[in-house]
This record gives sequence, C-alpha cells and structure tokens, in this order.
Amino acid sequence: MKKNGFVTELYKIAIYLVDVVLILLSIYLAFMFRYNFNPPKFNYEPVLQILPLIVLAFLIFMYVFGLSNILKLSVGEIIYSTFLTVIAMLITTAFITFFARGFSYPRTVLIISSVFQFVLLVFWRMIVWKIKRAAHGVKTALVIGNDVAETVTKKVLLKHRDLYDIKYICNSDSCNLDEYLDKVEVVFICNDVELEIKNKIVDNCLTDRKSVYIIPDIYEIALLNSKLNRIDDVPMLKVQKLGLTLEQRFAKRVLDIVISLIGVILSSPIMVVTAMIIKFTDGGNIFYGQERVTLNEKKFKVLKFRTMIMNAEKLTGPVLAGEDDPRITKIGKFIRATRIDELPQLFNILKGDMSVVGPRPERPFFVDQFKKEIPEYKYRTIVKAGLTGLAQVLGKYTTTAEDKVRYDIMYIKNYSILLDLKLILQTVKIMFMKESSSGVKNEVSLKNLVDMLNVEITIDEDGKGK
Repeated sequence: MKKNGFVTELYKIAIYLVDVVLILLSIYLAFMFRYNFNPPKFNYEPVLQILPLIVLAFLIFMYVFGLSNILKLSVGEIIYSTFLTVIAMLITTAFITFFARGFSYPRTVLIISSVFQFVLLVFWRMIVWKIKRAAHGVKTALVIGNDVAETVTKKVLLKHRDLYDIKYICNSDSCNLDEYLDKVEVVFICNDVELEIKNKIVDNCLTDRKSVYIIPDIYEIALLNSKLNRIDDVPMLKVQKLGLTLEQRFAKRVLDIVISLIGVILSSPIMVVTAMIIKFTDGGNIFYGQERVTLNEKKFKVLKFRTMIMNAEKLTGPVLAGEDDPRITKIGKFIRATRIDELPQLFNILKGDMSVVGPRPERPFFVDQFKKEIPEYKYRTIVKAGLTGLAQVLGKYTTTAEDKVRYDIMYIKNYSILLDLKLILQTVKIMFMKESSSGVKNEVSLKNLVDMLNVEITIDEDGKGK
C-alpha cells in the first residue's frame, strides 16, 4: 500500500518535471528561432537570472487554473486552462523582467516562447490525460440517496459517463443495498442518507477498499480542518468556529481595497463603453440598484449594469432569471455572459458593503425563502457578501441553492488570504465559460435521460429493484 503511494507521488513529480523542462525548452527554442541559432549573450543572460521565478510562476498558475488534476477535465477545458496559464505566465514574466531590469529580454522572444509553451504543454497534457483516463478506466458505480439521488445520477451521466458506469440507484433503506455494494467499485452517498446508514456504508467501502464520495451536510462540513484535541487520554476533534478572526477581517479588508481600486482603474474603459451602449440602446437607466443582504443580514443596495428591460419585475415580482428570460435585453445577454454587469460592484466593495470574495449577496425575499427551506442558509451571512466566491468558481448558474450553501460554508471554514487570491484568479477562468453563466434549466427526468443515452441502470425505488 505504501509502495503504491510512493509510486504515485513519483509519477506526479515526474509529470511536473516534464512540465518544467517544456517551459525551459520553449524559451530556448524561442531564442534559437529569433536569432537563427546564434542568440547574443547580452539577450539570454537576463533570462537565466529569472528562470527560477518563471518556473515558480508556472507551478502557481498551473495549480490555480486546474492543471494539477486533469482527470475529470474535458479536452476543451485542458486547452482553455493551458491557454490561461500561458497568458498569465506571459504577463508575469514581462512584469518580472521589468522590475529585474532585464530590458535585454526581447519581447519577440517572450511572445514566441509563449506560443511554444502553449503547443508543447497542450500536447504533453493530452498525453498525461490519456494515460490517466486509461489507468482509471470506467468504474462501476452505485448512487445511494432518497430525493437527491436522481440529481446526482444525472450530473454523473451528463459529465462523467466516461469515468463512472452507474449500475444501480437505490434508497438508503433498500434491502438490496449490501448486494449492490458488493458489485460496484465506486459509491456515491447523497446528503439525505441517514447518519447510521452512512457510517455503515463508509465502513463497508473502507474494508473493501472502494472509492466513496459523500455529499456533505453541515455535520461533515463542520468537521473540516478540525484539530485533534483530548480530555485526559480521550481523543477528541475540536470543531472550529465559523467566521473570521479580527486579524483575518483586517487583512481581508486591505485586500478588498487594493483589488477593488486596481479593478476600477483597469475596468474604467469597459464600464464607460458599457454605460454608453446601454443608454444609447433603449434610453433607460444605466445602473440598476437592488437591495441585497450581507454580513449579519445587513441590507444594502448592490450596484449593477442594467441588463433587463426597465421595470422588469413590476408585474412578476421577484423571480430568478431563466436561460432564455424574455426580460433580458439583447445587449444584456452579452453583458451577463461576460460578467460585465457585475463590475459596478467594485464600488460596493470600496464602500465596505461587500468583499471581493465571499458568498454572493441575495435579495431579502429569497433569503427569507431559502432560510425556511435550507436550515444552513443562515451561515452565509457570517461573512460579507462577495463579488465572487467558491460557489461561483466551482458551481454554475444552475447549481442548486443547497449546493451553493455547501460551497459557501466550506469557503468560510477554509478561509485564507491565499484562498481569496486563488479564487480571484479562477474567476477569470470562468468568465467566458457559458455553462457557468447560463440561467435555470428545465432538465429532463432521469428515466428519459437513461433512455436517451441508452444505458442500463437498475433504479431501485422500493427496495426490490426495477
């Protein structure tokens, strides 16, 4: 077992070493290409001095943009993530070169090396992806849950059918549960499974060395980052309090001011052009102020570019936007898809009503509604609302309110300045990903989806199997 773990770690290190070699090879090839295989010493010496910083920057951006774990990524996601990594490295290298006074590092070499990096890294990462997929194979799976099982199954079928072959779906009280567990390699446990049964299933999976995935409830999330403690000789886990310390709040506020000021300066041209287009398109208001809830359920006016027709909710009242919502203007669709409508919230951050990173601010009407339906919803206002957050980076527009709450609580439990910086960079990645910004969808039923995909799944709804 230890030997397998050691081999796995060596494999990971080998992949990273090849990555670094390809980065350095790209720079070398760029110099050779630019100077006809005879680069002047004056040009390449400054590069040698900053190579460690270039490598460090690559490793950081590779991690931030998700290239450290590519098994569940699609080919398009790998190419997109590699592109973002290379662009981020290009900007960082130019920045490092400027402050290192390496003006002899030709810009043409910098650009050519980026092209080589992109091509070589995509080619190499596709090889690694193929190897990982082949090693993983298609594993037989069981989904255990009550009301949530159908949703989880559809997610797996639509996104990861090439990794998991779901054979059975059953309730937590199914009399066939033990039989199903014996026949699969992977088990998905939904959050609505009773704790006693969940413990039994996990014990079974650990004994048989099966992979098990659990949708966490507040109990499991509370145990994250718990510290080992003891009373006399009795081992205990101390559950950390939710919320930020005084020092963390101060550091977060400083980061908010710095990031929002930089954001306002850099996005000013975009905001000016957007304001002019909105005004000239239909003559209505440029901005849209809406009451939202933030820290300690304090209410404030969030500022956004208007993307809907004037007085859109006059007749309907508060409703969530759909994917093809007729209230959204033509230019509004583009503004929403590119997240430009959120830019004025930088002023909310400067004012102190919001943070750059945190749970998205919701309207009082929906807060009251969700608090009745989702008991854990109240924990979201332990920190300031944010422009972006873990739920926005890892979720989608169609992600359920329950799952968004889980992401938000996990963010609060794992908070750090480094996590905020990571999420800010990852927000850039999702800005142009359509599925993250699309509206609420009316999905097909599980049985219809199974028929459409022509897969065989035993759906055990009453403990007898079907």
